[in-house]
Amino acid sequence: MKSKKLRMGIIFPILLVLFAPLSLLAQNKKVSGKVLSQANTPLSSVSIQVKGTNMGTTSDVDGNFTISVPGNSSVLIFSSVGYLTQEVTVGDQLVMEVKLTESADRLADVVVVGYGTQKKREVTSAVATVNADQFNKGNINDVAQLLQGKVAGLSISRAGGNPNGGFDIRLRGLSTLGANTSPLVVLDGQVGADLNTVDPNDIASISVLKDGSSAAIYGTRGSAGVIIITTKKGAPNTSQVNYSGTVTAEDGARYTKHMDASQFRALIKQTGIGTDYGSTTDWYAEITRTGISHTHNLSFSGGSSKTTYNASLTYRNTEGIAINTGYEQYNGRVALTHKALNDKLVFNLELSAVRKKSNFGFDNAFEYAVIYNPTSPVHSKDPLYDLAGGGYFEVNSTEYSNPVAVLEQNTNQGDLKRYNFSISGEYELIRGLKFLTRYAQQTSSNYQQQYTPSNAFIDRGFFNGYTGIGRHGYSYKQDDESVTQLYENTLSYQRKFNNLDFTAIAGYSYQDFHYEGYALGGGNFITDLSGQDFSTAQDFTNALGYESSYKNGSRLIAFFGRVNLNYKNLAFLQAILRREGSTEFGANNHWGYFPSVSAGVDLNRIINIPSFSSLKLRGSYGITGSLPPGPYLSLNTYQGSGNYLINGNWIQTYAPKINQNPDLKWERKGEFDLGVDFVGFDTRLTGTIDYYTRLTKDLIYLANVPAPPALVSTTYLNVGDLKSNGVEIALGYDVIRKKDLTWNTGINFSTFHIKLQSLDPQVGTYIGQTNLGSPGQEATQITRTAKGDDIGNFYNAVFVGYDKDGHFLFDDGTGKGVIAADEIKDPNYKRIIGNGLPKFEAGWTNTFTYKNWDLNIFLRGSFGHDIINTFRAFYENPNVISNYNAVYTKYFNPSLKDNQIFSSLYVEKGDFVKLDNATLGYTFNINKANKAGIRSIKAFLSGHNLFTITGYTGADPEVRYNDGGNILAPGIDRRATWVLTRSVTLGVNIGF
Repeated sequence: MKSKKLRMGIIFPILLVLFAPLSLLAQNKKVSGKVLSQANTPLSSVSIQVKGTNMGTTSDVDGNFTISVPGNSSVLIFSSVGYLTQEVTVGDQLVMEVKLTESADRLADVVVVGYGTQKKREVTSAVATVNADQFNKGNINDVAQLLQGKVAGLSISRAGGNPNGGFDIRLRGLSTLGANTSPLVVLDGQVGADLNTVDPNDIASISVLKDGSSAAIYGTRGSAGVIIITTKKGAPNTSQVNYSGTVTAEDGARYTKHMDASQFRALIKQTGIGTDYGSTTDWYAEITRTGISHTHNLSFSGGSSKTTYNASLTYRNTEGIAINTGYEQYNGRVALTHKALNDKLVFNLELSAVRKKSNFGFDNAFEYAVIYNPTSPVHSKDPLYDLAGGGYFEVNSTEYSNPVAVLEQNTNQGDLKRYNFSISGEYELIRGLKFLTRYAQQTSSNYQQQYTPSNAFIDRGFFNGYTGIGRHGYSYKQDDESVTQLYENTLSYQRKFNNLDFTAIAGYSYQDFHYEGYALGGGNFITDLSGQDFSTAQDFTNALGYESSYKNGSRLIAFFGRVNLNYKNLAFLQAILRREGSTEFGANNHWGYFPSVSAGVDLNRIINIPSFSSLKLRGSYGITGSLPPGPYLSLNTYQGSGNYLINGNWIQTYAPKINQNPDLKWERKGEFDLGVDFVGFDTRLTGTIDYYTRLTKDLIYLANVPAPPALVSTTYLNVGDLKSNGVEIALGYDVIRKKDLTWNTGINFSTFHIKLQSLDPQVGTYIGQTNLGSPGQEATQITRTAKGDDIGNFYNAVFVGYDKDGHFLFDDGTGKGVIAADEIKDPNYKRIIGNGLPKFEAGWTNTFTYKNWDLNIFLRGSFGHDIINTFRAFYENPNVISNYNAVYTKYFNPSLKDNQIFSSLYVEKGDFVKLDNATLGYTFNINKANKAGIRSIKAFLSGHNLFTITGYTGADPEVRYNDGGNILAPGIDRRATWVLTRSVTLGVNIGF
């Protein structure tokens, strides 16, 4: 009996050990719920952990979560940056709603900065962060759109609605005369990545380093600011699938005003010129449509306590409002994180791929839609008008083609491929000391092809200079390839010494850039069927073909370090030094130093400021640089100078292109920033105010020099200084915080002023000159900048009215109005007549929630900029109807007798306010016991560019930050710009 009891005493504990896990598993239950803020806003990425275990999950974008817990006595720990950690006992709950209390110090939020992170209260420079829930919503196809209007001082602009058009991005205006005007992009630590390598759906947050102090750690590429993108990562002990899909309808919202057929016929009767072809055609209607686009994103995330993953696939099919335009795009991304050696070793692997197949169309079709005779038919078989035999109505006139034929007969396509690979490993050598090594590679292939068939009439050089008819087909192909490799090592250390937090990082960076490509253009094919085969193009046999190729590259090496000190969360100090060398500089100036220092103090910890929980005053000074526009610009270079017939053979010759300059060095931008960050009124109010002033010295510019003694007349030189300053304000306030109703409002405001402080005399008196163009005004100068001038000035005569005979009157420099035919004695009668850059910009967002509903309204405006309306400058004249339709705005004068003469008459105020985005969403209540496994569903309706308030008579008053690449000539509304579009998007987000 004793032996039996003994056996049972041994067996029972064994059985208990073996079956206890199964017993616990049997007791596990699933708990679902939602995490909200005090303002009832859903909180994403909240960590939810079962206390005392490694079981956990995170909330999704709508605040929803599902977790398995081992019994009713389990305790869930909810934690998120900026909120107080909260513990909740599960009990018998299967569904719960948890509200987290915001930390009294919102400055505890983590901010991504160069080569690391900081708590927001420790940041001593101008850094702005936008999280996923703050991004613009709706018809978003470009990463830049997520930020448009969201960050004070960050200007993002695209005039017109071309779906294949890129955005101009300027941070605090212009800091260089070169090509590096857009901020440097850092993608998950990969420096110099392309902004659109990642899909907008995959981004978790974006940090913008605005001042010289924060950007100094990136040296010669930080002058225009830095945009740091952090993508979504997987959470441990979870498994989630998310789908988001949208359908968008897009139409033209504003068009260039011009005469319709009846108005045109009336003008023919009045003037006695022009031709009535007997038809009534709305050319805008003929070339446009309602563009229907759709986007689908499927993402997978989760993992174990050691390995996490996030993977996504995105498909976009976007139609432009112009016929035969748009694109298809495929994005794929995988991110893996693995921990080993007791979590001391962390591996990160990221792979992404993009393929975009585009139909670009031809932008000039929008110009022709305005100026083509509205009494002309679209098609014709009459030999007098079917000039190329394609069945379209054509008239042989300068800058004049049937817009429908342009888009229907000719092809203009592109195939863009980008691949990104990044791998890193970080090991904690001793407590607080970590070593990280990273290798990354970005590969880009951009292939474009164009073809015009033998029966197409083309008036202007769409295809590398080809114009007219009679050339039996023409083909143009171009391929550009690039590979960028990055290798970096960093050593970081973090430790607390009594009341002092000490953080430091030191690093080495090596980056290699390689570019190559070719372009070919030729025509006179035997048949259009062989138009893709250059071997059948007779132009090459006759030395009429176009051939071009290139191969170049550069290297950049840097050593950098940063030290941060935090004393009792009261006083903060940061110092940075980067030493960098680039092969793009002259032999005597390969290396440069880029230091910065910044400091801050929380005044609220020194003196008691009523209603404010934080009031941090900070100041910084930093030096950044800018690279030349490309490699080899400090060397003697040569270029092909044409084919010459020598002894019966065509020979390619070479000639010098630019002179060498071994003293060419980096631009140095020194920037001082004074700012204040504050939180008050029970965390309802947050705000940031910055004032900055900066001076860019040794501007790099292609200057004219005497030849001889130089080989040629152009050399890249350091020629002058650029000075700018401005103010930035960002405020947010929770107006209503109730259980079922919330309202948060936020506004940002920024100003900037840019002046050419000095200019080397050998460059000349003026830079940035731009002419009006063809037809007939190729020598009409409309912009120029001199020493002491503001960047972006317009230049010409001042219009003062008309005389009794219908002639223009211009100010002769003394205030007297004279006609152009009279002698103007004052040489200064032409002067500054406007400026293309805004004096200030603003964005205002309002977010409302009511139970399951949410509404976001965002308005954006630019003020103080002028626009040259080139449509009016060419065609707002009754005399043009002998060849073209007339632009017909409030400025049109039917009694005008002069031909077009450019003046301030065609410069208009560009001030505007746009309802950029309005989004209404509804989150469905999900039955947690549903068998379909659906975690959350949200549907939304979004409108983009719903209305525009402006006095500008053109199609789009948006700021133009460059003119065909000339950054010193902003504000010119060229005729080939697409019209402004308006879109409505219906979307759904589903979590499984």
